[in-house]
Amino acid sequence: MEEPKTRRRGDGSPSARTLTLTVLGEYVRYPGDEKVWSGAVVGALGACGIGEAATRRALTRLAREGWVRTEPAGRRTRLVLEPRLVTLLTAWTHRLERAVEETAWGGEWQQLLLCVPAGEWRERALVEQQLAFEGFGPLGQGVWVAADAGGVPVLRELLSEQGLAPYALWLTSRTPDDARLIERAWDLAAVREGHERFVARFGDLRAAGSAAGGREGDASAFVARTRLVHAWRGTFERDPRLPGALLPDDWPGRAATRLFVDAWRALRDPADRYWRGLTGVRATDGG
Repeated sequence: MEEPKTRRRGDGSPSARTLTLTVLGEYVRYPGDEKVWSGAVVGALGACGIGEAATRRALTRLAREGWVRTEPAGRRTRLVLEPRLVTLLTAWTHRLERAVEETAWGGEWQQLLLCVPAGEWRERALVEQQLAFEGFGPLGQGVWVAADAGGVPVLRELLSEQGLAPYALWLTSRTPDDARLIERAWDLAAVREGHERFVARFGDLRAAGSAAGGREGDASAFVARTRLVHAWRGTFERDPRLPGALLPDDWPGRAATRLFVDAWRALRDPADRYWRGLTGVRATDGG
């Protein structure tokens, strides 16, 4: 499941391409849709400080690479998510949903032994990226482990698509020293820093939704929710979501998760109102 290549702008803010994917995932695919007016996406990114020209270039690239296609409808243009983008954004949504829940723990690790002959690799970086995204950490020599079993079905499908299923062996295992395994598989200090940055950046958003009112307030809530979700995805992509029993008492991921859930709920309704306004532009406004 290849992902569109994304990058950040020179000032560290999301690029038009990256933020477009967040908007499509949060406001189109998450509600279950697969089509949207291109003008709505332009307006959404405009509210977030991305110029129309940059947004349209991003959409053109996504279309050229086969992630979306366009359909003319009078003077407007409709974007249609291609199946591969629907699959990707759905996987992001499922991972996000798991990221706000406590990982069940019965003492068994999910273990993948992946011994692929050098000539059989097609997209090694892609596979390793997806393993990390689903919470698997490397132990070396093709051995990967995770506490969360939720990503195993997606990874099985990916390995099958890549022709690697014959080289994969899935096991569950126990160890007398969980702490040592965790230390070998993940850099929890870096994960901690990511959660701390998230809390520092968005700590004042919990009450933002209740303060929203009118079109201007809804626009502010939309921008805040979009940036919140974008930053949270970047945070949980690096977090293996270890069960609480295996984490220190002061683990900042707990506070970050509560913050995300509270702020997202507070911002949801006004942000949705703003988005509905964007998608309901008059046909004479163009697409």
